[in-house]
Amino acid sequence: MRRVFTLILIIIACASQMFAQLSILNEQGDEITGTTINVQAGVTTDIYFKVKNNGTSDLSNVKAYLRVNDENVTPGQEANATMCTEPGGNCGIPPHSPKFSLAAGAEQLIHLNITTLSATDFVVTIYPSGGSPEANFNIHATTSGISSIVANTFSVYPSPANESFTIENGFGKNSYVEIYNVLGQTVKRIPSDNASNISVNCSTWKNGYYVCRLYKDGKAEKTVKVVVAH
Repeated sequence: MRRVFTLILIIIACASQMFAQLSILNEQGDEITGTTINVQAGVTTDIYFKVKNNGTSDLSNVKAYLRVNDENVTPGQEANATMCTEPGGNCGIPPHSPKFSLAAGAEQLIHLNITTLSATDFVVTIYPSGGSPEANFNIHATTSGISSIVANTFSVYPSPANESFTIENGFGKNSYVEIYNVLGQTVKRIPSDNASNISVNCSTWKNGYYVCRLYKDGKAEKTVKVVVAH
């Protein structure tokens, strides 16, 4: 009987280790598990986050779920959303978000594009298929009390772009934009000169997607993706 009890404890310990090795990070590498991200109700918002395997064993069939009221989001009712593995990964409409594998110590970038319709509070949960919720963060749709991202303008168009694209930046002084390729390398840095529209020549860039990240007072404020296709 004692041996059986010991075996049960070992199984519970192993299961706890397996279901405690995932964490959610922002693009700067800071853990955001359990925090709340505010978005503007009814406005399409791009949210990028990383899923990290902190364990010593590989994981397969990991999935990011978008939920409301403890249920998977119903597209076209609570929200319109897509969830993609980046860079260049698969995309799906929740609850059919793409599954991915994570080697020990590895990270996976996830892109969530969401337009809130009727619901106010959402939760993003991460766990391997068949497991229990591992890590999560909340999304709250509000019409007030949100950051300057809403009050000011930051957009990139057209996408896809051929010869050039325009960055509309209404954040003024102490803001700048950095553009990264799929490898995370900085291809261009655009300081603020109080111009609301800045044209970027991409005629010599390789085809693919690029990330335009806005910084204000040294803090990342918003990220927008642009596709270059010649």
